[in-house]
Amino acid sequence: MEFHGIANGTRPDGRPPIARRSHGRIQASSLQAKGLDFSTVVGQPRPSLDCYLPNLLTWCSTSSEQKIDDIAHDIDGIKLILEGLNIPKESTRPSNSSTTQPAQQNEPQKLQIRPGPGHSGGTNPSWDHSAHVVDFVRAVIDDKDSSSLGYESSQVISSLRNLVNALQSSDGSQSLIPTAMQSAQDQTNTPMPPLDSVVEILRWAKAHCKISRIQWICKILPLEKFEEICCKVYFVVNDYTQVDFIIANSFLSYMFAEHAVIYGVDSSQQNCNLCRSNLGTSLSRLPLLLPASMEVVVALTLGSLHSIEDSRASRAWTLISSALNVCQTLGYHRLGSATGSGNLHETQRNLFWAVFSFENGLSLRLGRSSGIRDSDIALSIDPDEPRSVKTSRIQRKVYDQLYSPAGLSSSAAARGWAVQTLSAELRVLIEATRADISDAASQTGDSQLDPMRILYLQCDLVCQSSFLVLILKAKPAVQHPKVSDECIGAAREVMDMHQQCMKSVQSCMNPLLVAKYITWAVMHTPFVPFTLLFTRTVQLFDYDDLSRLERFAASLKPDAADVQAITHPHRLYELLCQAARLYIDANLYSALNNEASTMTDTAFSSSLEHLDMTAESGDLMQSFSADYSSLDFTDWYYGNQQLMTLLDGDMTF
Repeated sequence: MEFHGIANGTRPDGRPPIARRSHGRIQASSLQAKGLDFSTVVGQPRPSLDCYLPNLLTWCSTSSEQKIDDIAHDIDGIKLILEGLNIPKESTRPSNSSTTQPAQQNEPQKLQIRPGPGHSGGTNPSWDHSAHVVDFVRAVIDDKDSSSLGYESSQVISSLRNLVNALQSSDGSQSLIPTAMQSAQDQTNTPMPPLDSVVEILRWAKAHCKISRIQWICKILPLEKFEEICCKVYFVVNDYTQVDFIIANSFLSYMFAEHAVIYGVDSSQQNCNLCRSNLGTSLSRLPLLLPASMEVVVALTLGSLHSIEDSRASRAWTLISSALNVCQTLGYHRLGSATGSGNLHETQRNLFWAVFSFENGLSLRLGRSSGIRDSDIALSIDPDEPRSVKTSRIQRKVYDQLYSPAGLSSSAAARGWAVQTLSAELRVLIEATRADISDAASQTGDSQLDPMRILYLQCDLVCQSSFLVLILKAKPAVQHPKVSDECIGAAREVMDMHQQCMKSVQSCMNPLLVAKYITWAVMHTPFVPFTLLFTRTVQLFDYDDLSRLERFAASLKPDAADVQAITHPHRLYELLCQAARLYIDANLYSALNNEASTMTDTAFSSSLEHLDMTAESGDLMQSFSADYSSLDFTDWYYGNQQLMTLLDGDMTF
């Protein structure tokens, strides 16, 4: 539009804008269309406007349609050009037609979010520490001549070479958040689960509030508050915020997921996936600066949990650290300083301990210090606090006393005392979990009220037992071998427990449940039993432990129909098992051939027992034995951290 005589593009009220200066040309064209010469009209009395108005409207309509057609044609041409550039397409959202309800006025008003600053998932992982597993894989690659190998072995060597390149790459975390740097799109058309399904699931959650999974999520925010936020999103009286949108989708995703696991309802699983998709998209659009409120803490905490389950540990750390900072800003960590009283005060306390618990777990997982010191926390310790909070207290002490830079450099006596004390504390919690499993199994009548409780307790037991192995690994070695029999036995027990738990999880026929178990038990809790037994296997040529490792890797194999990350843990652990088998088979075969002419079978067995094979087993044995003999506790820890960090990225190997 053009405005004349008015500054800044403003115009007086009631004055219509001048559409175009081409009105005269339009009038002339209209006259010519009627067979009149424009020159003969000039100087004659001007006919009435009503004479030309019908033809003028017809011409305008035809002209507008032609312009629209031209624009559409140009857009099609642009699309063809873009398609020729091979630009990757974003995944399309689920169609909103499937969620259309008869009462359209009850549909939630779609949130319109302005893009915030580019949200980053965290810092790049550290790649400058020696890793005995990586050194071993590199030795296997260097020792093998691809031309002398069969097709299958050549493929393994090629994949192992890609694995080493991925581990050595300094750009390993570039794809930690693939959607974070993309331009945020308007969420006006974001589909949500149908209203009747949401009402039904909220009623179901309220009627089954004693279910362990619902109680777990309600440690973050009471069920009534979750319901209030969901109603705020669906029944829009006042505008809701992006934080409300995140909370509602996160809570609904957990409720639909639990309903799908218990009853096997496909629609619940579909609604869960839809909410998780909305949640992931919204998290990538969070602004850098957020107001300090309880709802913000809840949204950041739920976003951190979603990131953990999405194998994004660095992004989870960023979100949970922000949640902890907001908690401290609001004073939730100080006795009596949190605002409110009664139920509100209790909600704030529970929320702080939930953030505290998740933050300590990620601190140990990523090898970082917690964002709050014990001396800054003035809240009293409840003897009946959840076991997850008690475990998190041990986690922060394990990192500070054993695996922080100060802990790694502490004396053997101090480390031995810490291992003894912390392992005793954790064993108390493990026994309590075992007791709960026994009680739940004996109460057959109550199993229908909470059918998933035993399975979740078994998952907790795997995580706690794996954590125990991490503690025992830090025990100073008295003599060779460096790892105690107690630690090796605990690692084997965890591997066996994992097999049993994995069978129970897979029997539920729910891919999302399987993925969550793998994320929490294998990736979030540092799963050190594998790397511990892996190192021992290649050192001692232990086929029993190698079979145990291969069973573990096979148990993680996803269904072919599932869409998984490129660096699914199954692929990583499978490659390591293949490398170990190539190494052991090659060296035993070489040693057997060399010793056949000079040694008896008894002498050969003795050489295996004492690992005196450096002269007979070739260059590969020499290179790895030298590296392993000099491997200390610090190298092992940082190597395991490097291996776990690899699972946070989308790398091909």
